[in-house]
Amino acid sequence: MNLSYQKWMDLTVSNTYFPDGVCTAFGLYPFQATSRYMKNYQLRINQVRNTFSMYAGTPGNQSLNVPVDFKGLTDLYFQLTVDDALFFHYTNLPVLQENQYYFFRNGKNPSDPESLQQADFVTSEDLIAFKPKRFNILLPQSEVMLQIKKDDQEVVSATLDGNQIKNYLLNLSGYEDGVYQLWLNKTLQETFFMSDEAMRPDCIAIVRFNITEIAANYPGNLSFSIDFDARSVFWEYKVVVPPSRKIQVEAMKIAGPANEAYDGPQQAVLIGGQEASVFTTAEPLQLQRQLEESPLLSVTYSNDFSNRKKQMELKLPNPDVEQISKYNQGKNEGSFFASTIVYV
Repeated sequence: MNLSYQKWMDLTVSNTYFPDGVCTAFGLYPFQATSRYMKNYQLRINQVRNTFSMYAGTPGNQSLNVPVDFKGLTDLYFQLTVDDALFFHYTNLPVLQENQYYFFRNGKNPSDPESLQQADFVTSEDLIAFKPKRFNILLPQSEVMLQIKKDDQEVVSATLDGNQIKNYLLNLSGYEDGVYQLWLNKTLQETFFMSDEAMRPDCIAIVRFNITEIAANYPGNLSFSIDFDARSVFWEYKVVVPPSRKIQVEAMKIAGPANEAYDGPQQAVLIGGQEASVFTTAEPLQLQRQLEESPLLSVTYSNDFSNRKKQMELKLPNPDVEQISKYNQGKNEGSFFASTIVYV
């Protein structure tokens, strides 16, 4: 059968650290059950830079009718990966803990239907726990009603005696992959994504497309987005004038291209005994992969050959995201900073 593939949806994943938000390190991989659905429904993914386009095959030149052609298809789940070890350095997010992922889905942000995260950018509010289909629950020392819900529908209910059972093994192997809730005595304890599938080592998020909802309200040319924001840090420049320069520095200052202020210089001694003049931005600045304009260091100096004061200017480098640390003392304690050594 000859099939004609027609695009029915785009997903664009952006990060403000990059020019125009275009980060090409993302990947999108279907879970095993989703792979089977995609094969049965003749669905394909095509990636161009940071946009993943979904296509559906139809016989001949037949036009795509999503509500009809996707009938019986409920959910598609994908692993979102990042092939960049420095992603959490330059992105305004905490590093993932064990068995924890970000979770994105359509309908999560009512004020922005195209967004798959909860707010304007991904935050820790988008995190979700990951569990296998068999796991232990620590029960309180009392009789307790346990419930497991999926999409607000109860799928498991049991009354247990916590005086007799401390760790209860819950077996949900008969249920499909998806997001579930654990309730004890009608109080929500945890929301988690459940699957026995091995997660890819570079996976940072799980993406759910609720096809039932999409098909019921399909407008044509669907477009979704996941938006990451770059981290803001204090920019710190340690300016070193080697003795071999044989100059006497009279004054130094840094001019920011957006008139951002720099505190300093403060004198410091680096490892190895080198003396440095340290400048630090008065406020955190957002990291950028490429600077449109660089901060400018101006140095007024004299030397042994002339008493006349001279001036030199030096464009300062973009902060190195590999050198991001946290202040452990002082007025900016707990804040991130990126330190760069500059030799004049």
